[in-house]
Parts: sequence; structure tokens; C-alpha cells
Amino acid sequence: MKKITLYLFGMLLMSSCLTEPNFSNVPEISYNNLNIITTQTPDALGNVTSRDSVILSINFQDGDGDLGVTQGEFAGTTVTSPSLKGVKVYDLKLYVQKNGVFKESSPAIPLSGSGYIPFYFRTSTKPGPSEGVIDYSMTFNYKNFSYIPLLTGKKDTIRFDVWIKDRALNTSNVVQTPPIVLFNK
Repeated sequence: MKKITLYLFGMLLMSSCLTEPNFSNVPEISYNNLNIITTQTPDALGNVTSRDSVILSINFQDGDGDLGVTQGEFAGTTVTSPSLKGVKVYDLKLYVQKNGVFKESSPAIPLSGSGYIPFYFRTSTKPGPSEGVIDYSMTFNYKNFSYIPLLTGKKDTIRFDVWIKDRALNTSNVVQTPPIVLFNK
């Protein structure tokens, strides 16, 4: 009898640890980490050039877990779902530091990808809380950076404002990254 009581108590204790978190249905994000990887790669003409790959990691929480797009809705750089068509679900603003002040710089082409989170976080269709980390990668070429106004190609300092949207188009809070030095090699 003592073993059964101890077993039931253990099961009760374990089940209390498995309660789902209570997150808002509006996504919430926080800054996690930032990595810069400098590589040497050939350009379109075969010349070797350096480039900085910036990998930005943010934490997310969402109460109903409706983040991202399914593989069927994502076709390379476009989304086929009518409710999400033309909507960026991962968005950011780029700022370049000039004379100690960060100024917004609008790239002529997207920094990376298409602004979509190309996967759906939930394995089931049942709504429920979801949390994790999203890594987003952007590439800055040392010799070809003219599509981003204000960059000089020599130890430029940048930062980002980042936010996400869920499938119901709820917009998260905005997270600001720490300063990043590009073209440092």
C-alpha cells in the first residue's frame, strides 16, 4: 500500500509539472543572441570576396501557437495562403550608425529571405502555447553593399529593430539588437 501511495503521489507531482504555460495570443519576443561569421566566397565573376553572415536569434512565446507558415503554403520566396499573401511575418528595420547616431537605412533589396518564417511551429492543428528560438540569417558582402544606403564597407556599425506577426496577424513587441560591427576583417 505504501508503494502505491508513493507511486500515485509521484504521478500527481509529475502531472503538475506538465501544465501548459499561459501565454498571450499576441506573440512576445526577446533578444537571444547574435553571431557574425566571416567567410571568403567567390562572387558572380569568380573573384574571391569576404562576406559577413549575421545570425540573429530571438526567443518567442505565443499562446495559441499560430506562428509561421506550413511547407505547403511556402514556395521558396512566396506564400500561397490567401490570408498571409504579401504579409511579412518576420520583419526588421536596419539602422546604420553615423556620427554616433543610428539612422534608419532602407535596403533596396531584402536583407535575407522574404520576411516569412518558412515553417509552422505546431505539429498539430489544435491551438496551444508555443515557445522557442527563431534564427534569422542575413548576408553582407564586403564588395557589394551599395544596395544599403549609409554603409561604407569599413567597420560599419549597425543594429536592428525586430518584430514578428502570427497567422492571425497579431504583431509582437519590438526588440532592439545591440550594435553590430560589419566589415571588420
